[in-house]
Amino acid sequence: MKADRELKVGGVDGCRAGWFVVVAQAAKQKVLQLKDFYVAQTFVDVLSKTGNCKLVCVDIPIGLSNGARPRECDVAVRRILGRGRASSVFSPPVRLCLAAKDYKTASRICLEHSGKKLSKQSFFIMPKIREVDLAMTPQLQQRVREIHPELAFWALAGGKPAKHNKKKHVGRNERIALLSAIFSDLEHFVAQARQANKVAPDDILDALVAAWTAGQAIIGKARTLPENPEFDSRGLKMEILYPAAQNQ
Repeated sequence: MKADRELKVGGVDGCRAGWFVVVAQAAKQKVLQLKDFYVAQTFVDVLSKTGNCKLVCVDIPIGLSNGARPRECDVAVRRILGRGRASSVFSPPVRLCLAAKDYKTASRICLEHSGKKLSKQSFFIMPKIREVDLAMTPQLQQRVREIHPELAFWALAGGKPAKHNKKKHVGRNERIALLSAIFSDLEHFVAQARQANKVAPDDILDALVAAWTAGQAIIGKARTLPENPEFDSRGLKMEILYPAAQNQ
């Protein structure tokens, strides 16, 4: 890592107000230094605010199937997480769904092209998927990568899925305990971020673990699922970046 620009990484998660963004100083040692956080209203704003980051990891699907078969990366993540956390992996809408204005239409399109109806969870995040899809290009995908937080927490826990749901207090504490080992002054940071932006705690934790994933990737300690990804109709890779399990 040569210049200061190369040392910064970003982690991004969608939130009610838009996008919650964490910027950290990456380093070869285990602990990352938190540099900044903010809420961006649009994904274009995210790209602007993280322009000095070498790598930005975001918890949103990048690259969409035409419906012939599900994205291989989603199937692979479910397989790793197992029955307890596999339900956290929503199937993204097929590309044609992005033009739909309501759930009934989107679900019908999804059923026609994939053989399965669209889940309401996927429909609710479809505006953000659409936002990211409009901004992404194959070139930009070299710097902005898709992650799944539960897979990152799996890696941080040494290859073990989280025991509790992140929406519950015990689940948040479980993840905070893992993140405390890699971010200094974490609890103060989370409290400050919540107070300043009224962002949900799980959105903050997901953005933090996304930033950690980016930090691991730029020092060569991350992989992709699948190893040889498919490309969608826009030339975007359908892949999920994840860190190597910490006991490896």
